[in-house]
Formats: sequence, structure tokens, C-alpha cells
Amino acid sequence: MKTNTEIKNGLYLVCNRDGQINDVLFDDLGLIKKNRLPVMFADIIDKESIKKATDFWKEIIENEFAFDVEMYVKREEKESVPLKFTAGSFNEQVWVIAASRSKVLEKMLNEMMLINNEQQNLIRSAEKKLSKFDDSSKNPPLDMYDELSQMNNDLMNAQRKLAKQNQEILRLNKQLRDSNKEFEHFAYSVSHDLKEPLRMVKSFMNRLDQKYGDSLDDKAKKYIYYAVDGAERMDQLINDLLEYSRIGKKNNEFELTDLNELLDKVEKLYRSQLEEIGGSISRPETEMPQIFCQKTPLQQLFNNLISNSIKYRKEEESLDIRISYEEKPNEWLFSVADNGKGIDPEYHSVIFNLFRKVDDDSTSGTGMGLAICKKIVEQHGGKIWVVSEKGKGSSFKFTIKKRL
Repeated sequence: MKTNTEIKNGLYLVCNRDGQINDVLFDDLGLIKKNRLPVMFADIIDKESIKKATDFWKEIIENEFAFDVEMYVKREEKESVPLKFTAGSFNEQVWVIAASRSKVLEKMLNEMMLINNEQQNLIRSAEKKLSKFDDSSKNPPLDMYDELSQMNNDLMNAQRKLAKQNQEILRLNKQLRDSNKEFEHFAYSVSHDLKEPLRMVKSFMNRLDQKYGDSLDDKAKKYIYYAVDGAERMDQLINDLLEYSRIGKKNNEFELTDLNELLDKVEKLYRSQLEEIGGSISRPETEMPQIFCQKTPLQQLFNNLISNSIKYRKEEESLDIRISYEEKPNEWLFSVADNGKGIDPEYHSVIFNLFRKVDDDSTSGTGMGLAICKKIVEQHGGKIWVVSEKGKGSSFKFTIKKRL
């Protein structure tokens, strides 16, 4: 399932060569209020990207074009987000297009830039031809009028294409928003419809066991056990699917989070279970960092990875779970490692898919834990992978972008 498919985070600006934004043709982020124009281009850029913005504008002025420069833009009361900027200069105007990492939107905005360049080329060509005739010139030939008329028609067609592309972006954006809302409503509705019969199955099986358990043979009791166990597994699967669909919703805002406090809560959750099996969790000697993240999903990420370590431990050996981190220039690298059963390399590429489990059928679970982990990590602009061999433990590594 693809994450974050909704088109968003796009800009299309018209500026002067001094870096002043005079018009906003497209702004899905809501960065610029038209009633406050003009504003300086630098005013929408986060302070950590100001140097890049200066170099970006210098490149435009010197070479009339700048391509694919990533800078962070400021948002009111929200985290800054990275956009890739492309711009071209013509006739004292600078056309600036920016998009997030959404491939669909980037493709459409690139097409808009190509259409805009097409318009500029047509105008340059027309100006070049007109420059051949000054006030003292003789009347131009009729074929020149025809050629200029054709160029004007081509220019108008290019402008129509640009307007159509703008409308298509807005239409697709609305369509995807509506689709996401419908899917969320559908997920909650179906979960309620499915959970009710499961509750009845468990309830009646338990009553059957309580009332007639003494008169039932072992085979009948085993059937009751299988029925209750199956209902509980299905109930857990529905809960996991719902949790998967919730990841990335707007109520999970990014905030500065102390990972020491977050991991304290996680360890507390598993303390009694670890004491029972003789396991332990260790952290770095230095404190864990404070990072910008969605707090609840990140806690669930560590929950799932630690739960997996407990689930796939070696019965004959004390479980040792080691949590570590490393700071990179633009991201944090985390690791949750154990000395458990390990995972055969042939499963490394599939275990993060929905409903896929490792090759140990003796363990319970829906096969969604690692899929949920993957979606949470991708929601934070990172990647997750595993380093493991059969019988030699596992090390789950994932990255979290410092700014998203």
C-alpha cells in the first residue's frame, strides 16, 4: 500500500529579479496570502536554507535558470518542509516552481515549467523578428504577418495548456482528499461490522465451555479453543488494519520529543514480560536525543520492534535487546538489535510487506507489525531495513529525517 498518496506541497510563483514575489499562481501549502503581496522570496524560506536561497537567486540572475534545489520553507505554527525549487528568468520576471517529493506533483509541475519555457521561447522568437523592423523600415511582407500570427496562436495554445494543467492539479488534489476521507470512513465502518460477529463467536464459545465444559470430550474442547483463538486473531488483525490506516493522520502532529521519556514508557510496558523470560533492554551510555516526530506512532514503532524481539527469541538463551542511535547530517539512524532466532536473508525484502511473516509459523501474529513500522518510518521521511542471519539475531535499522 502506497503511503501519503495525496498531492500536496506545491508552489508556482511570479517574482521580479530583485527577489520580490508579485503573484502566486499555485500555493497548496498556504504559505503566501495574496492580500499581503508583494513579499520577498527569502521571507518564505527557513533560516537554515537562507544561504541556499541566496545562491539559488544568484544562479537565476547570472544564468537565467536554476534547477532542482532543495530548500526548507516556513509554515505558520508548523514544521518547515523541504521543497525542490526550479526557476527561470525572462523579461525582468522570474518564474519559480517548487514541489515536494511527490512524484506525481513533481511531474505535473515540471510539465508546467516546460510549457512556460515554451511560451518564453515563442515570445523571444517573436521579439527577434519584430526587432528587424524599426520605424524607418518598410512595411513588412505579408508572410511575416502570417508567421507572427501563427506564433501568437501557438503562444495562446501554450497558455491554455498551462491553465489546464493548473486546473488538473487542483482537481486531482480534491479528488484524492475526498478519496482518503471515504477510505477512512469505510475502514471504520467495516471494522465495526466485522468485530461484532467476532465478539458474538467468542462470547458464545465461552458460554458453551462454561456451561457444558464438564461433559465435553477433549476434541470438543479443542474445537472451542480453535474457534475462540481464530476469533481473537481476526479481532487483532482488524485492529492492526485500523492502526495501519490511521498512520499519518493530521491528529498526529510532529513535535519535539524526548526519546528517553518515550523509551521509558516502552520499557515499562514490557518490564514484567522481560523479567519473566530473563530478558533485558540496553540503551547507549549517553542519553537518547530529542527529535521532531509524531510521538505516538514513533512509540508504536519501538513497541513493535521490541515485541518482535521477544516473540522471536531463543528459548535457550537470555534475550538481549540493544537500542542505539547515530546522528547524521540530515537524519537520525536508529537500531533495535537482539540475539534472537534471526531471519534468513531470503525473507529480508518481504517481511515489511502486509501480512508477511518470517518463516516461523509457531509464533502468533497477523504479519502486519513490520508493515506498520515501515509506514511509520516512511511517514517520517526515512527508510527501514534489517541486518540478520538465521540463528544469529537481528538488527532492525531505520532513519528519521531531522526536518520534514
